[in-house]
Amino acid sequence: MNHPLAVSFAIGLVSALVVGLVVTEYFTRWVFFSLFIGIPAGLVAGVIAIGVSFAVFTRRQKPEAAE
Repeated sequence: MNHPLAVSFAIGLVSALVVGLVVTEYFTRWVFFSLFIGIPAGLVAGVIAIGVSFAVFTRRQKPEAAE
């Protein structure tokens, strides 16, 4: 992969938006300002997704043992 950081940020952005919207819609029934719950949840999910995807994309593979 040529640009793992850019791809990681794209994955983080998409996951932050999706999680933020889902959490906001879920809490709309009970909390009037449910956006105040959805935004932090989306930010946390986005940061975690960036870190995990960057770690996965930049992990070096062990060279296979030569026989």
